[in-house]
Formats: sequence, C-alpha cells, structure tokens
Amino acid sequence: MLFIQRYNKAICLIYFTFIFLSINYLYHFKNYSILHPIQQIKPLDRSLLFRINGSTKSLGKATSIYIINLPSRPDRRTESIALMQTLNLEAFIVPAYSVQSVEIVSQNRYRNKLLLKLTELACWASHMRVWMTIANNTLLHNNTWSFIFEDDIDLEIDTPRILKSFSHSIWNEADLIYLGHCGDIPGTLIDQSWKHIHRVHQALRPSCTHAYAIRSDAARKLIYLLSKPSRAIDDSIVKLVDNHQLVAYSIHPPLAMQLPSSNTNPSDVNHRNEQSFIYRIQFLFKKFSHWLKRVPSYEKLNKSTLQKANLTKAISWRKMYEKGVWKNYN
Repeated sequence: MLFIQRYNKAICLIYFTFIFLSINYLYHFKNYSILHPIQQIKPLDRSLLFRINGSTKSLGKATSIYIINLPSRPDRRTESIALMQTLNLEAFIVPAYSVQSVEIVSQNRYRNKLLLKLTELACWASHMRVWMTIANNTLLHNNTWSFIFEDDIDLEIDTPRILKSFSHSIWNEADLIYLGHCGDIPGTLIDQSWKHIHRVHQALRPSCTHAYAIRSDAARKLIYLLSKPSRAIDDSIVKLVDNHQLVAYSIHPPLAMQLPSSNTNPSDVNHRNEQSFIYRIQFLFKKFSHWLKRVPSYEKLNKSTLQKANLTKAISWRKMYEKGVWKNYN
C-alpha cells in the first residue's frame, strides 16, 4: 500500500512538472514569437527609396544598387549621390535604422550586451531590411544580383569596366562578392581580370559589409540563418563562410574602401576617432599582423571616384529631390 501511494505521488509530481514546463514554454514561446527581431523588420516600401538617376542600370551582373544611409546624415548622402552621379549609375538610397528606431529600441533588452552592440543591432536590421526587399522583388528568380553599399565608401573609378572584365562564371558560383576585403587574406585564386591587375579570390574571413554584391537566393538564405542576431553582422557572415554555408569571393586589390572616420566624419556603428593615439596603435598592430600573414596592404584606391566627384552638384540635386523621411532632417 505504501509503495502504491509513493508511486501515485511520483506520477502526480511528474504530471504537474510536465504541465508547469509546458505552460512555461508556451508562455515564453508566445512572447518570443511576438518579439522575434525579424518580425519587427519589413521590406522597404517604395516611398522610402530615394532614387538616384543614372543611365547605367547595372554594375557587373547586379541589376540593383542599394545604399544604406541614415536620414540624419545628409553629409554622407551627398557623397553617395556624388559617387553614383560620377559613375552615372542608377541606385536607391534606403533609410538605415538608428539606435532610436522603434524596431531597435523594442529589441534592446533581448540583446546580448557582451557580444552585440546596440549600433550593431541597428546595422543588422538595416541590412536585413534590404535583403528582405531583394527577396520580395525577386520571388521568381534565384540568380538575380544586387549591390549593397554603406554610405561611407569610395569606389575605384574603373569599377564598372573591371567587373565586366571578369569571367561570367564568378556570378554563377558565389553567394556574395566583396568589392572591399577589409584586410581579408586572399584565398584560392578564382579569376584574373584580362585587362586589369584585379583578381577574384575565395574570401576567407570577409569581416566587412560596406560594399558587396549578393545573389537573391543568398539573401533569402541570410534572412533565415541570421534571423536571430547574436553578434555583429559581418562576424555572423564570416561564421557562415567558415561553416561552408555560404560561398564568398573578394576582389584584390579592393574596388571599394571605407572613408576614414574622424570628429568631422564620425562612424554611426563604431564610435572611434581614427586620428586618436589609441586607434593609431591598433592600426599599427593590424598592419603588423597583415605583414606576418603576407597580406598586401592597400592604403588608398588607384583612382578615387570621390576625388573626381562634383559635391556642389550633388548637394543641389539632393536638396531639390529630397522629400518625406529624407527632407525632415534638413
């Protein structure tokens, strides 16, 4: 009789424990599903796109160019417009998320503060929204390419011609093609330009997102694989490349370089002063590391597009055509 009583108590305990855990799981699952970061992000509405007119509609095999820019940074918007106007490229400036955006603020408390800065969460959301837009616009196409630029870059003025000089096969094999490699060690040689010194290599650790081409089905893959941000977006992509879940190429020497940040040109993601003593020490260590690994160092582009750009014309054009979210910050 005592055995039966203990047996019944054990069964009841297991039963109520199961009920408790089930309710707890469903409660947290319900809350997580409501607050899941990716549910806060939506594809870009056409009214938010700021179109830069250009007679050249493609770059390499990419038929769309998106430039991520904070509406509160008209200085960088001007440079982006001047860049595209000089190359006569059609492009769309898209609004970036800021740390004050509702979608970012609502997710702040669920962020791992040791591994993911709030600014990095905003950066993740900005790129994710462009990937969603690409996926939404290419539902029936798996091999459509788009370029994504951040607003703090300069481009080699011969970029369109250099991209055309590579074999078409690179566009059939890669998921991502980086114009700037951020000191990434060149992997296996994939292709050599028949007319220029530039080469396409396997990207080993592409820790940057300032200028890259992405295939439409790769955008869909990243939407799924990076739906829960846990670290900076470039580090997340490096991990996927390391795990052979993505095929990434990088171009050497780079066709795109980030502009140095300073007190007059602050970074919106990494709040650092590249003229400071600490940054200079970090830069020297990085240079030494590249020297040990025999990574070629590139301080500047061969032919800067921004040096030939007409910023006065770009400012006038911007002020004439800005409206909506863009005009409110002027």
